Amino acid sequence: MKITAKEAAEKWGISLRSVQGYCKKGKIPGAEYFGHNWMIPAEAQKPADGRYREAKNSQSKQLLRQSPLLHMTDLYREAGTADQSMDALAYSKESHMLFSAAIHYSRGEIEQVYEHARELLDNHTDFYIIVSGGILLSLVAMWKGDVRLWNEARRHLLDVPCKNDVDRDILALSIAAADSAIRDTDDFPDWFAGGCFDFLPRDAYPAAYVYYARHLLVTAQELAMGSLEIDGVRGMAFMKILPFVLEPLISQVVLDRVILAEVYLRLTCAVAYRQGGDDAAAIRHLDKAIAICLADGLYGPLVEYRRQLGSFMDGRIAFVDPVALKKIKELHKQLHAGWTKLHNAVLKKTVAVHLSPREREVARFVCYGLSDGQIARRLSISESSVKTLIRAAKDKTGVEKRKQLIDFV
Repeated sequence: MKITAKEAAEKWGISLRSVQGYCKKGKIPGAEYFGHNWMIPAEAQKPADGRYREAKNSQSKQLLRQSPLLHMTDLYREAGTADQSMDALAYSKESHMLFSAAIHYSRGEIEQVYEHARELLDNHTDFYIIVSGGILLSLVAMWKGDVRLWNEARRHLLDVPCKNDVDRDILALSIAAADSAIRDTDDFPDWFAGGCFDFLPRDAYPAAYVYYARHLLVTAQELAMGSLEIDGVRGMAFMKILPFVLEPLISQVVLDRVILAEVYLRLTCAVAYRQGGDDAAAIRHLDKAIAICLADGLYGPLVEYRRQLGSFMDGRIAFVDPVALKKIKELHKQLHAGWTKLHNAVLKKTVAVHLSPREREVARFVCYGLSDGQIARRLSISESSVKTLIRAAKDKTGVEKRKQLIDFV
């Protein structure tokens, strides 16, 4: 007699994805694939997880890594194993809850993230748990466009007691990381902005790479738009050399097998290559990030970067999974509305919510100082199409001069 993978998941108290993953790896003897379902011998036992046994025996009651972002540590090491990694943390309630919340976030399941954040903040006093809960709450605020919730998240972060210098450095980075979600990089500590991670625990390095990359990308974009000046660096120069900084960081997280840090670094690098004019290199990183995300249904990172990569990303996703693209577009509509509302309210900016991805991309290149002909060649469209898109962007934002679009992208 055989049962379905769903029935086995209910019987063993784990997720359906975990059962499917065990089947694919041959860890359930006698499991067979029929049609669109795995069929499993009714007497089969749940496969043992070595990580679970080893960690359970250690009887750790704190977070398993010295990082408020457990999903960006080696607890999640392989594409397609998010649910198995989650199940393996079941013995540690706090670690399981934090990791689960991060996976829910990456799947666009924001209400579940909110519930976990509340549980963590209302019932714990541990430094890392409070910081983690504050970051999660700030992400929920971003999706909802809720300024009140954003301010509450910041209060949790600002009020958490620090016992030592390591705590203070982790907290400083965490506050800056939360702010960077709405493109505010002013709070990054000077030591971090200079690329020094010596003050952080080793477990926090992969997350630090991700936020350092974001900081550098925003810096490159502001230089390109002329809203930031650095002696000897102008225009697109920094954007074009940025990938040379990011590529080694990607290699490091691949070596360390930190799967979500790899995703975010590849997406950031794809933006730098795309805006710097190297589409082939951008596609190389984008396709790898897409493959990792789709293996676990982690649409969130792709939704976040759709604002930067627009139709360029859409085309690559459509080639692999049109159904996933539809879901990503739906989630992006929700995130973009919330992000824009929060960004404009907190930073007193005027970023427009109603520009299409293509209009925003063209407007950004206009702000980088590219001519219509250069933009046309960069995007492989006609100059008349560029003019039409610029005119549409100006009409929607109400500006008269091309350069004024800088306030809306």
